[in-house]
Amino acid sequence: MDVRLFKRFQTVVVLCGMGLVATLECAAHATDLASLAQHPLGAVEAFRPVSEASLNSAASKLRGAIGPLEKLLGHSPSGADWKRYLDWPSLTAQASPGKKADPAILRRLQSLFESGSNGLDMHQFVAVRRAVAAYAEATDAAQNPAAQAVYAQRIEKLAAAVAAGAATGTTEALEPVGGLLAKLEESAQAPATVARVRSAFSRPNLFLDVDENLLGAAVNRMIDQSASVNETVLGTRIRGVGHTRGLVLLDFVPSNDRAIVDITFNATNHSTTAGTKGPVTVCTNGITRLSARKRIIVDDQRVSSLPVEAHASASTSTTGMSIASRFGKRFIEKMATRKIAEMRPHAEAIAGQKARDRVRSQFEEQTSGAIAKAASDYQTKFRRPLQERGWFPEMLQINTSDSRLSVVARKALSDQIAAFTAPPAVDPENVLSVRLHETLVGNAAEIALGGRTITQADVKKIAEERSGGALHESLQSDPDQPDWSITFASRRPVEIDAENGRVKLTVRGSRYTSGEREFPAMDISTAYRIEPAAGTIRLVRDGDVQIYPPGFVPGGGEKLTVAQTSLRRILQKRFGKVFKEVLDIEPLELQGQLAVAGPLPMEQFVAQKDGWVALGWRKRE
Repeated sequence: MDVRLFKRFQTVVVLCGMGLVATLECAAHATDLASLAQHPLGAVEAFRPVSEASLNSAASKLRGAIGPLEKLLGHSPSGADWKRYLDWPSLTAQASPGKKADPAILRRLQSLFESGSNGLDMHQFVAVRRAVAAYAEATDAAQNPAAQAVYAQRIEKLAAAVAAGAATGTTEALEPVGGLLAKLEESAQAPATVARVRSAFSRPNLFLDVDENLLGAAVNRMIDQSASVNETVLGTRIRGVGHTRGLVLLDFVPSNDRAIVDITFNATNHSTTAGTKGPVTVCTNGITRLSARKRIIVDDQRVSSLPVEAHASASTSTTGMSIASRFGKRFIEKMATRKIAEMRPHAEAIAGQKARDRVRSQFEEQTSGAIAKAASDYQTKFRRPLQERGWFPEMLQINTSDSRLSVVARKALSDQIAAFTAPPAVDPENVLSVRLHETLVGNAAEIALGGRTITQADVKKIAEERSGGALHESLQSDPDQPDWSITFASRRPVEIDAENGRVKLTVRGSRYTSGEREFPAMDISTAYRIEPAAGTIRLVRDGDVQIYPPGFVPGGGEKLTVAQTSLRRILQKRFGKVFKEVLDIEPLELQGQLAVAGPLPMEQFVAQKDGWVALGWRKRE
């Protein structure tokens, strides 16, 4: 993989965590892989007729999915064409309340959504496709005489997949499990068995941890400033100069169900002033202790904040007095001294209140803009786009300890599995850690890329929109080669396979084009060994890039066709540039205000057989 492409991957991983940032302890699970290894399924429930309530629920979910798609098509110039293509009258009729659905019509509608036409990969189409398929499963189970036999076959396949996964401890062996569980749920069968198996494969598959000091680098600063004093206290005009010295600090507050971050201000103001009233001028030294706190709260819904809390206490001492009078100076001085002593507590209280109000107003003004932007970005750049694309995690929890801000997430749709073991430990020296399970990559890629066609023009447009730069050379066509495109496989289009000390990446394309030429399905995979190198980490490619048709076994006697050989040659030339033989991982460049804390050298890169990959960055020396 090209160094710059890998750096972008690092940045994406980090930015995903910065809007939230991360770790929680895994909740206890009713079932684990070891338990399934001893008793793969246990007693399985008998087939049972599908209830009217289950059918109504499936129809209701389909109607709920149709709504957003209808809204999208209503604003699209091609909306009417899409409705004709998708046989909209039949679709809405099948979802109508009280109507007895026809499984044959539902399967025909499902095939239209699965045709691979460009645009059907959009989230709104995918949601309807899934809902149609689920309704078809429910009606099949209710009306098909062979439904009981189909159920028995699925249970048998599920038992075999669970046993294989429990024996090997790898994600690959468990690949059929998600789809089988989804079909059992959709046909309202074996709820206890489904719940038990799901509990073993529904652990969080993303953990992120950020040290307080890393985020503090963008906030923490010293205050050292002078300002003139010009105010009235108890009818006396006070003038002079004040010098404030203190600190603004970021502080994590322990919280189990959300992240709580305080921005605190603590300072001391030393002032030298003179106040004149009548013939008396009093010179004073003052000490005012100031503090303020702005509390920020982050959860899976929003970023919010509480009003600034401020405190101030003032104390003064008289350093001199002058009397502008030719007569009665002693008497005036005596009376002024007594009056000053009487009024001092009240004057100090008023001065403290003024200082408190001033600090509260200034600190609110200084912090509110940045917090408002963070709250807006959380919705517009994180939460809303992920929801619109179907990428938002099914589970997202954020918390803080004394020194860590953490989040744990699980992304897995009903026909996908998540992690099935606990993640590796975090190196305590890391200031930033990301632990992801290979199911996260596979699940997210399936949602984002499954069945989607990407052209060279698409990639160029994305590169220009996101970075303003030209398309990287590894993705450009050679002068003697026409533009290219790839249609990703519907299932597992991009997959990471983690092994002990090794990571393998596979890209599955169901169709390729080069100019006017069209080529069949081909899988592209490459593996890297993780090796230490002179105080850093590098990836060393393990052999050549492997490019073969799905299911092809090199050396197994089968031969490639002429078209496959031609495509293989084109892909080898292109992906040989992308996947470099040696990749030295450079320190991570941080963005925005966090740039002052970087670049961060990589401290930890661990890959395990159970699918976990742990990445960690240490503080800059």
